[in-house]
Amino acid sequence: MAYPAESIINITTLINSAGLGTSNFGAGMVFADFDSSSDATFVAGTYRDYGTAAQVAEDFNIASDPYAAALAWFSAIPKPKTLRIYLRIEEDTPVESLNDAISKGIWFYWYEFETSIRAVDADVLALAAAGDAASKFFAFTTNQATVRDPSVTTDIVSKAFVQGSRRMFIVSHATEPYAGFELAAVFSRVNFNAANSTITGEFKKLPDIDAESLTPTAYSTMKSKGAIFYTVVETGGEKDMGRIINSKTTSTFGEYIDDVFNLDAFVNFERVALYNALTKVPTKLRQTPPGQQVLINAGSQVGEVFIDNGYLGERIFTDDETGEEKISRGYEMLTKAEEILRISDSERANRDSAPIRMRIFRAGAIHAVDLTANVE
Repeated sequence: MAYPAESIINITTLINSAGLGTSNFGAGMVFADFDSSSDATFVAGTYRDYGTAAQVAEDFNIASDPYAAALAWFSAIPKPKTLRIYLRIEEDTPVESLNDAISKGIWFYWYEFETSIRAVDADVLALAAAGDAASKFFAFTTNQATVRDPSVTTDIVSKAFVQGSRRMFIVSHATEPYAGFELAAVFSRVNFNAANSTITGEFKKLPDIDAESLTPTAYSTMKSKGAIFYTVVETGGEKDMGRIINSKTTSTFGEYIDDVFNLDAFVNFERVALYNALTKVPTKLRQTPPGQQVLINAGSQVGEVFIDNGYLGERIFTDDETGEEKISRGYEMLTKAEEILRISDSERANRDSAPIRMRIFRAGAIHAVDLTANVE
């Protein structure tokens, strides 16, 4: 028997793990009442995935709310790939249903409930608060006529803005129950890894939703209260039949839908990138400047992705250290690798990195234009 080469050359292989992937921000969920399904095998407290409204019609009557929500969701252009429907447990409150799905690890980002639930303002506000706390986005539609009445301050839009939940928007429509869910479906198709992929909700078209033509008072009231509306736009006798206007959330910070949506995605991408930078090292990430630089680079790479997809953009800013005006491409990494040398003994004992500080500048979106023409 020959002498084995393995006794001379010992090779150790170090394999990187796959790490985490980023979240699916296109996942929509309808919470259906326990008695809504026509399929007796659909068990309360569970969910099913559907690829078309026709598939939903196999489990729900076409006159049902879940089917109406699915019809709105799959009418969006580009068309979403799937919709998830969770069948609520009979005894559960709306918030308990939301939390049950979350606690079971059923992933979704956008969500809606049936009209019987949405008719109760207290339930709507409780769902908005619970969803916001769990980083879920309530794509809500109201048919309350009082939203368009300037003398009323107790409508659901006014109440929601007092509460100030960031992850909620409200479309006001006289008849359509799920116009907001179709707007969420438009956002659901954003691919944050693709170039120029981020969008604004403003001016989007909603196929199969009736565009409204309203009074000036109704328009001004909805804008002042913060309601989104889907309207005919007209000038000089020419009409554009259907555009979303005033695409804001109910956020205390005055954010548009894309402000909240994009930031949620950015935070998720950063968390995943930093986690993978920590865990995919076969040996260890040293508590030294080179180790700190690995984390800084991971954070910066996400910044580059979000410049490319259009969320971050150029901005003039004042440098905190020098007081000089500078132009940013879209983000500034403020932490230096050498800061790891100055962490405290307790931080070093805890195996901490130096805190990573990053400044980001949103590219925003243009929603209005002023033009002055000097006639000579």
